Amino acid sequence: MMRVQWYRLRGVLSSVLLVTAGLLGCTEQQAAQPPKERPPTPVRVVVAAQKDVQRSVSLVGTAQPWKRSVVASEVGGLVETFPVKEGVFVKKDQLLARLRTDTLQIQYDSAVASQGEAKARYEQAQKDLERVKVLFAKELVTQKEFDDAITQESALRERLTQLDAEIRQAQDRLTKSRILAPFSGWVIKEFTEVGQWVEEGGAVVELVDLSHVEVEVPLPEEYVRNVSAGDGVVAEFDGLPGVEIQGKVFSVVAQADPVSRTFPVKVDLANSDLQIKSGMVARVSLNVGAPYAAVVIPKDALVLKGGREFVFIVNEGTVTQVAVKPLTHFDELVEVDGPVKEGMHVVVSGNERLLPGQPVRILDEAAKS
Repeated sequence: MMRVQWYRLRGVLSSVLLVTAGLLGCTEQQAAQPPKERPPTPVRVVVAAQKDVQRSVSLVGTAQPWKRSVVASEVGGLVETFPVKEGVFVKKDQLLARLRTDTLQIQYDSAVASQGEAKARYEQAQKDLERVKVLFAKELVTQKEFDDAITQESALRERLTQLDAEIRQAQDRLTKSRILAPFSGWVIKEFTEVGQWVEEGGAVVELVDLSHVEVEVPLPEEYVRNVSAGDGVVAEFDGLPGVEIQGKVFSVVAQADPVSRTFPVKVDLANSDLQIKSGMVARVSLNVGAPYAAVVIPKDALVLKGGREFVFIVNEGTVTQVAVKPLTHFDELVEVDGPVKEGMHVVVSGNERLLPGQPVRILDEAAKS
């Protein structure tokens, strides 16, 4: 009985060993099979191009009014009319304030009346002088009488000249009692009000002209030789997203800031629609240097790895990773320094996970950058 059980157990163990050996043989056979090749990665490419480009520098400044004036009164007086307020737009020669003119009008009328009297007396003196001349020629009047007639006529003529000057002065003061806008612009500050006394030379309003704006930017010393009056610029404003304003350089100040070693460059920007306000932050792009030929690629071709930038170049179905140095950006393109040459196919889509030597499949026909 025991022998029968032993034979049965030995048969079961033999079966288990055979099955285990078979499984191990299958595993070894599968491991010995070569792995399947990785399929090519789909990518999009462009052809690197050589173009004439010009470097530029972007500088930050603040928009200032083309004209700014604290309009003052040329005569002293009491403010009788003050029709403007802060924030309103006024045209050239529009009334800003009018002073009370009663005293000035009285002075003017008095001078006119005195002139009329003096004119009548002068005309009479002229007639008297003519008669004395005739009598003096006939020796019917003395030399003194003749000299007195000449003196009287001369004195009255000078009096007429004096009164004419007084009339013009009174008229000028009357005219100056109406304070007018010296140019079209915006009133940004009031200095007086109706019923207030304004001294001669006293401020009335502050006026700014925003039909043009001036932006002063600090130009680094290394670029100053490449910028001159008349050069074109492009300005963007934080407060006007998406808006580009064309302008030009009108002044390069020849004195550098002693601390920053930058030269003030003043830029003129047209502002006919008045969308640029005084005090806005401006970012001004200036071209520096002469145009030159450079290899440019799309910015999407750049891949950042380990703090350096690379591009992948496709050659016969595989990619090569090359290090480049971006130089100057032009909209969606960038000038690069490195082994990228005109005509090379650079990857612009699908390059984030590429490895050197990896096979790729180009999705569509390459376009020039």
